[in-house]
Amino acid sequence: MAQTIASTFTAEQAAEAEKAAQTLEALVARLGFDEDFATALKEKPRQTLADAGLVIEKESMETLMLVDAERFDKACEELFDLVDSDFLITMNVPSCG
Repeated sequence: MAQTIASTFTAEQAAEAEKAAQTLEALVARLGFDEDFATALKEKPRQTLADAGLVIEKESMETLMLVDAERFDKACEELFDLVDSDFLITMNVPSCG
């Protein structure tokens, strides 16, 4: 499979996908042990992620979905087990400030 990924995607795309995967996995890990972080994420998700240095970029996530759909799906399943259903809605609403 690694040979297929290498021949299908550029090194830049593979690196971008890896960065996105690591961001999702770090978010899941942090939610698993840091109750203060989880509470802050519910109240101010964008600010909390920024303060933690966890940048979620749409383009990177799209690349991850293409490069390693299984890893993306696994991380998202774990994330959705830890956040409420409004999390994505809150993340997608444009901020006013």
